[in-house]
Formats: sequence, C-alpha cells, structure tokens
Amino acid sequence: MSKQMRILNARETDIRQMVTIERVRNGMEPKAEVKLWLENVDQIKDSVNKVKEDSADDRRCLIGCFPNYYFRMKLGNMVEEQIHKVNELLEQGKFSEGAVVGMLPERGKTLPTTMLMGETAKRSSRRIWHYLMDESIRTIGIFGMGGVGKTTIMIEINNRLVREDVYFDTVIWVTASREPNLPKLQNDIAKSIGLCFDSDDDGMTRASKLWNALRGPKKFLLIIDDLWEAFSHQEVGIPCQEFSNSFKLVITTRSLSVCRGMETMREVEVELLSSEEAWDLFKHKVGEEVVSSLSIEAVAKEIAKECGGLPLAIATVGRALRKEYNVRQWRIALRELQNSTIRIDGMENQVLSRLRFSYERLKDDTTRSCFLFCAVYPKDHHVNVEELIRYWIYEGLLGNLGDMETKMQQGYILVDELKNACMLESICQHGSIDEHVKMHDLIRDMAIALTGANQIYMVRARHSICKPPLHEEWHPDLERVSLMRNDLSSLDCEPRCPKLSTLLLQYNSLSKGINPSFFNHMQNLQVLDLSYTGILRLPDSFSNLENLRALLLCSCWNLHYVPTLSKLKELRVLDLSYSSIEHMPHGMEMLANLRRLDLSHCRANDFQSSFLSNYRMLENLLLIGLWQSLELGKVFVDQLTSCINLSLFEANFRTVEDFNYYTMSGHWSQVESFKFCIGYPESSMHFGRNSVALIGAHMFHREIPALLPGRIHELVLLACSGINHLPTSISFASSQLQICKLQHCDDMEWIITSGWSTFPTLESLEIEGLGKLHTFCMGIPQEGTLANLKVLHVTQCNDLKTVLSFELVQNLKSLEEIVIENCERIEEIIGDERGGEDVTQVDNAEIILPRLQKLKLSSLPRLTSICWNRVMICDSLSIIEVHKCPELTALPFFVEIRQPLIQSLKQIKGSRRWREDLTKSHPDCIGLLYSIFKVTQSSAAYDIFEPQNSAANEIFEEDDGRNIGESASSSFGPR
Repeated sequence: MSKQMRILNARETDIRQMVTIERVRNGMEPKAEVKLWLENVDQIKDSVNKVKEDSADDRRCLIGCFPNYYFRMKLGNMVEEQIHKVNELLEQGKFSEGAVVGMLPERGKTLPTTMLMGETAKRSSRRIWHYLMDESIRTIGIFGMGGVGKTTIMIEINNRLVREDVYFDTVIWVTASREPNLPKLQNDIAKSIGLCFDSDDDGMTRASKLWNALRGPKKFLLIIDDLWEAFSHQEVGIPCQEFSNSFKLVITTRSLSVCRGMETMREVEVELLSSEEAWDLFKHKVGEEVVSSLSIEAVAKEIAKECGGLPLAIATVGRALRKEYNVRQWRIALRELQNSTIRIDGMENQVLSRLRFSYERLKDDTTRSCFLFCAVYPKDHHVNVEELIRYWIYEGLLGNLGDMETKMQQGYILVDELKNACMLESICQHGSIDEHVKMHDLIRDMAIALTGANQIYMVRARHSICKPPLHEEWHPDLERVSLMRNDLSSLDCEPRCPKLSTLLLQYNSLSKGINPSFFNHMQNLQVLDLSYTGILRLPDSFSNLENLRALLLCSCWNLHYVPTLSKLKELRVLDLSYSSIEHMPHGMEMLANLRRLDLSHCRANDFQSSFLSNYRMLENLLLIGLWQSLELGKVFVDQLTSCINLSLFEANFRTVEDFNYYTMSGHWSQVESFKFCIGYPESSMHFGRNSVALIGAHMFHREIPALLPGRIHELVLLACSGINHLPTSISFASSQLQICKLQHCDDMEWIITSGWSTFPTLESLEIEGLGKLHTFCMGIPQEGTLANLKVLHVTQCNDLKTVLSFELVQNLKSLEEIVIENCERIEEIIGDERGGEDVTQVDNAEIILPRLQKLKLSSLPRLTSICWNRVMICDSLSIIEVHKCPELTALPFFVEIRQPLIQSLKQIKGSRRWREDLTKSHPDCIGLLYSIFKVTQSSAAYDIFEPQNSAANEIFEEDDGRNIGESASSSFGPR
C-alpha cells in the first residue's frame, strides 16, 4: 500500500503542477473530472493515514498474552480495499485527453471608487496612462502626501484597464502592509493569478514560482498600493524590467525615496488641488444649495482654503458640514481649522491619523524631532532652509559631534528626506536664491497636535497677538516656545520653564522691554532668538543662562546694551550682525566654545583682535562691514592663525596693503569658504561663496597692485578707477572664477586682453555703467575664450557700439542668456570691430549659439541689427524681449527659420510697431508661424500665439501695457 501511495502522490504533484503552469501561462483551467480526481486523492490520503495509524496499534487479547487475530484480519481487509482504490485512482489519473480546458481569463477586479474631480488629478492620470502604454517603461512610481488622491487615481486606471481591452491581459491589485511582510505580498500576488504555494515552500521557492508565472506570454500589470518600504524585485519574484516584456509594475507611496529604492523608471507626483478645484470639490461634498447662501459662502471658501488643496481633508470636512445651514457651526469649524484645534467629525480618524502615520514612519528619532521643530514657524510660512538647519544644529538635534559644515550638509540631506516623504514642500521664493520649504497646513496641525498633547510646545507664531501668554500658560514641561512675528511690545511675566530649550521672539517690537527676572527660571535654555526686534537692552537675568548655545540678535535696531557673557561658557553662536550695539558685551574673551561669530555691519567699535586667541573652536567668523573699528593688518592675521578650525571667513580690509598682507599669509587656503572686500560695502550688497569685492579708489595702482587669492568663484569690481581693463593679476587667480561683476569703473575701456587668461570657467558676466567701454576683447581672442559663459548682462555702457565681435562669439557655445539694456550708442549686438578690414573668412559663416534661451534688448535707440547680414542659428531660443529699440526691424533667427526653433520658441514680447516691422521684414516666416500658432486674445495685454502641439507660445506685449486687441490679420496676414 505504501508503494502505491508514493506513486499516487507523485502523480498528484505532476497534475497540480501542470494545472498551475497552464493556468498562469495559457489561461487554462482544470477539467471538472480533474478537480474531482484531486478531491478523491485527498480523501484516499486521509483513509490510508487512518489505516497506518490503526496498524501501528498492536492489539492483543487475554491480557496481552496472544495476538488479536480478529483485528489483524479486519486490518488486512482494510489495506486490500485501500490498495484497490489507489489503483483505481492511478488508472483514472492518466487523463489521456488532457487535464485542462481553455477559460476566459479574469482581467482583474473592478474596485469601488469615486469620480476624479479637477484638472490636477486628471492630468496626473493622463501621465500615468501614457507611461503605461509606453512599452519602454516597465516600472512607475506614484508619490504624494497622504490623502492627496494617489489611490483614487490608480483605482480609476485599474477599472478602466479591466473594462477596456487594451494592452494588459491581467491587472493585479494588492495593498501593501504597513509593516514589511514579503511572504504576505507574495501570497496576495499569487492568489490574484491563481497560483498555489505548497506549505513547505520557502521564500526563494515562492519567488521562483511567481517569477516564472509572471513571465509568461500573458501581459500582467501589478499595482502595489500604499508601499512604505522598497524591496528587492528578485526577493519577491517580480520580473526585472530588463528581462520581461510582458510585465509592468506600478507602486503608490508617500515617499519619493521608496520610488527610487524600487528603481522606478518614471515618477509621477500627485499634486494638491488648485484653489478653484478645491472649491469645486468642497461644493460637491457639502451641497451647492448650502454654499449658495450668502451668509455661508464666504466662510465656506475660507474653510476650503484651510484644507490646503488636500482632497481627503476637503471631502471629510465637506461631509461633516453637508446640509448644515447654521452659519455658527461653519464659523466654529473655520476657527478650529485656523487655530489647529480640529474637532470636526472624521478629521482625526480619516485625515490626521493618516498624516500621523507618515510621521511615525520617518526613519529615526532625529528625523522626527527635526520635523516637529518645523512647526514653530507660522502657518504657510516660507522657511529658509539654511536658517532651519542652523536651529537644528544650535539645539543639538543633529548631535554634538562634528563641525558645523558637516552638520549643515547632514541637515540638507535630512530636509531632502522630509521632502521626499512629502512632509515638507519645496517653495520658489521670488527674488531669492536661497532654498525655502513650507509645511502643509494639515501636516503642521498634526505636528502641533503631537507636541501639544504633552504640552512641550507653545506655538503662537504670527497670531497678531499684542499681549504675551498668561503666567499659567507657561507650562513647566514646555521645551520650545515660538512667539515670532507678532505685535508684542513687552514680556512682563516670570515664567517657570526649567525644561525650555528654544525661545523664538524674532519680529516683535519689544519696545517696552523684558521683565528683569524673565530668564530666572530657564536654566536649560539653549537657543534665544531676538532678531529683528526693537529691544533696547537685555535684562540682567539673561547673564545666568549658563546652558545657552545660541544668542541671535541680528538687526536689533535699538539695541544698546547686552549684559555680561562671562557665565555663558557653553555659547557656540553669537550673532550681532546689523545691530545698533556700540560696545562689545563684557566677557567676550570667556567664550572659549564659540563656533560662529557674526559681527557683519555691527556698529560696535571695540572688537579686539586679541579675542581671537581664545576662540580656538571658532569655525565661522563674519566681519564684513566692521572695518571702521577693526585693523585687519599684521596683528590681526597673526591672531587669526590661532583659529585652527576656521572654515568660513568673511572680512573687509581698509587698504590694499592690509589685504595683500593677508593674501600672502596663505590663510585663505585653509578655509573652505571666504568673502573679502577691499573698501566699505553697502549693507545691501551680497556676494556669493569664495568672492572678492574691490570697492572704490585705485585698487590696482601700479606700485601696490591688489594680490588676489586663488579659488575665487566671484569677483566684483565697483567704482575702481585707474584701470582700463581687467588686470593681469586677476588672470592668474581666475582658474575657478564663475561670476564677474564690473560696475561703474569709469576708466575701463575693454575687458579682456588677448594673450592673457581665456577665463575658461566664467559662467556669468555682468557689466554696468562702464562709460568708456568700447570693446570686450583687445585683439583677436584666443580659442576657448569665455567658452563656458552662460549669462551676459550689459547695462549703461554708453560708448559701446558693438557688444560682441564675430571672432569672440564663435567661442560662446554655452551662452544661454543675453540682456542688453540702456546703452545709447549700441548699433549691433554681434559685429565687426576691425574697422572695415578684410573679414572674408567670417563673412559667410553662420553664427551658432546652440544653448541660447533668452534674448532681452531694451532702451537701445541706435540698435539696427542683432548681427548684420548674417544667419543666426539659435535652436534653443525660448524668450525674445525687445523694448524701445525703434531701429531694429528684423531678427536673424527668421532669415532661415528652423523647425527646432519653432518648437522651442515660447514667448516674444515687444511693441505693436515692432511687430508690424517684423511682419514687413519676414513675411514668409510669419506665414510659417501662422501655420503653426493659434491666435487667442488675452486680458493680460498680450496677443498670445499658442501652437497646436502646445510646444510654444508667441507673445507680443505692448511697451505701455495697453491691450493690443487687434485681429491677427491686421499685422501678420491671414490666420
């Protein structure tokens, strides 16, 4: 019997494996007789096992003296019967006519969903669909903050794929576990395709079965929703993109890092709704008839705005207020949203709990602590990333080991992690080169709720409060208090907050001062920020803050007195920049742990260079604007050498002699970043990293030339007289020069001298107010001169007739932006500067600027051409602006217009008259443009020409801002 059972078990294994393979690869299903046979095999297994158990029971009679022959005979009959049944099953299991039949495969499951609303969601859906239909794209990552609509979009796509017979044979939807569970993920995928694992299969065996099943001739789409951690494709059994043409993977996640870990080929960020879309969704959830009430509509719009474009929050709040006609309830809801005290039905369970889980999934306590710190800023505040990271460092959140520069880099990495996790948003701050981020309102509400539960934070930033918190509100467990950006004129209480580590009071007037005993019970205070306040003096109790690490008094315009710092031996950061204090605080020499000292543009007149010998831990020293009170000569340089950890040094020097002495010392080569000025800079002047600014007087006198350090990235010459070109000393120091600004140097006649440096690394050249400038390069420029130049700005150079020579422009293949403004005598931008000499070699040459994207010409009354009688090829040109150039009637790009230019061109701005002149000069070209562009009228005082393929827009703008409002045919011929 055992022998026959082994044969039957082997036959069963073969049948099951064949059924599985045919089901997955060819969509076949087992015949009914096969299913019945497998059921009978399972039954006979149970029967045989029962017989084996009985045979093991050695039954005897007469008190065990003799065998029980009756039992043995009965057992023999049972064995014979089982052998007969096994033989029958073996005979039946041959299935000579096949074990499977064809079945219509199940394409997938239709999932319950809601209708997509808003162009933002539909745009994301279209992008995902496009990637799905692209055979070259195998893996797609969909990411965005919790509740933004990732799952809703993918369900809509899933249902469409199931409904329509396109591309995929089977669509598999699985939801990932919040905690990593690869066996469950494997089982869920296998179940969806009818694949069975054996109970003794290990992870590798399951992965192998999945791998082979998903690589069959059928086309599979696997959608993994709500993935929190990346995993290995091979470990699960998902075919790698480079090996399988029949499989695609889509994941949804809250973290861009997970997408990268999954090696997705394309990522789609699901963005928040616009204000109009948010309002439409809110009205849909609340009911149009409710918000149509005049008393409710205004409040309803504010509530929709407070939801910050997050669809889940909008829908939740909308459902809670549906059919609510009592305006008081609406106002209560608005107040709760504004004050981060949300009690609206469903918000905790459906919205904040999801956002809280994102917080809990941050990788470690350091990341979570740094995230919570972001909540100290006001709602919707654009947070300067460098400032934020410095706060983290000052508080010790990034650890107490390592230098400040290393911690800054660590901080930037952490900010990127928070952005990738959709806990912070990148923000473009107009007019600022600094990086900014912000917290979504509801994420901030979640963070404040977390900190408020333990009463460790008190955040009333930009609440327009005039009175400080009451005494009882200063809870003894408070660790961080933010009262920044309010209207506080005084702080009268005496808080007892022994655990308080950060107190942020910046941007308050504090004109009436601070209670003398205010700091008496804040022995743990580490960060005190009073920047941009009108405080006159700090109270004496401040001097007892022995654990203080950072004292920030930037731009305290009334500050005259800071009590002794002698006890503040833990102080690491002292910022007195732009403050009105006239005398250094007593005890400065005791700050042995000081890492950063910022005295930029401080009025104090008694800083002693001897202090530096005590600052052996100093890493950042910023002294620009302090030159009137500080001799930066030999004594200073000698003292500076004691600061062996200095990595950032900014200073200005009174004389060329002082500057040269410092340069020759070689100290600059030991710091990572420097900013130096010769002369006195205005407080509004800003320079980049590794910059030198030479301001006023004869800075390059023959007898005492300025010696420049190496590694200069930015050079500024402002009002430097006595030089007619860039000095040769600059040539020798220019190996890393990227930015050069030449402003109001009245004697400068040309920029570069042929035969000296080619300035191969220079990327930006800004020229302003050089009244005698008549050429860029004296002599024929060497090959490679300005080869990396990307930006060229020329302003108020009234002796210049031609900006660039034919010879020089041949080198400018990297040029991306040209701006020429307010130059009275310029006649052409690119031309011949050799006074009519034979130029046959270049006469027929095309002028090619392959990377030029922007050309702006303004207030050039004598400009007649960009490059006379030349074809100019600029296939990347995107923006052309021409204002107040009455003699310019043609553009060289349109002499022989190229298809790449038509595709790249997005905007042309100019006057109506100039537009008409263009029409006359390029009638054939304009006809071609009209065959591509679609004319629409805009209320923004533009004629907008929008291509059918959305590749470009051609815009002509009135100089005086008036609406053109003409039909296209009046200027450019027929449509």
